[in-house]
Amino acid sequence: SVTVADRGSIWLTLRAAGTAAHGSRPALGDNAIDRLWEATSLVRSRLTARELDLDPTVRPIVAESVEYYEPVLGADAARELFEHPTVNLGTIEGGEAINTVPDAATARLDVRLTAGVETADVLADIRDCLAEFPRVSVADASWSVGSREPLDSPLVEAVSEAATAVADGRVYRRSATGGGDAKTFRHAGIPTVEFGFGTDTAHAVDEHITVEALRRNATVYARLPEIWASSAR
Repeated sequence: SVTVADRGSIWLTLRAAGTAAHGSRPALGDNAIDRLWEATSLVRSRLTARELDLDPTVRPIVAESVEYYEPVLGADAARELFEHPTVNLGTIEGGEAINTVPDAATARLDVRLTAGVETADVLADIRDCLAEFPRVSVADASWSVGSREPLDSPLVEAVSEAATAVADGRVYRRSATGGGDAKTFRHAGIPTVEFGFGTDTAHAVDEHITVEALRRNATVYARLPEIWASSAR
């Protein structure tokens, strides 16, 4: 596949305040972990139910991305990846001992958004959710906006053509589920795609590439300049 888009992200640190008490008398306290769990659960349920307003130029990329991921994830799960925000509760921390009611807790959420989605709109949704929990606040937030390369751009056409010539089957033009340096390059006005034959072992303990995949990559990149020049003309 040729990766022509990256999703945006919102990384949130939420902090809840409670009231400490002895674990044998929890009614005298206010459990910060319980409060935080309720807040994060609401954020997750509301955001994942939110249908994203996708730019018309992004929809063909989403359609091909769903086809690409369907064999592994199933059609419904693949569609959810791009038509709704995804939310992962990465960490939740709080409490000092089993016999105390925690007076503070922290959670970190990873929200991902399809390219072209307005990050500010989703942040507003999150703040609306938290308005129902006066003692839960956003302690830190960082975000990035997704980016994409038009499917009819000379670069996308050139890489797709070069890859198709040596691939065993269809070459998809898809969005990544995450986001890397390509996202930054596109925002700087530099046409960018990602491509490489490989294996399904990324980030695994036995991550590797085959000699055949390496040979095919060399063939694609050797042919690419001439094809790209012709496409651009």
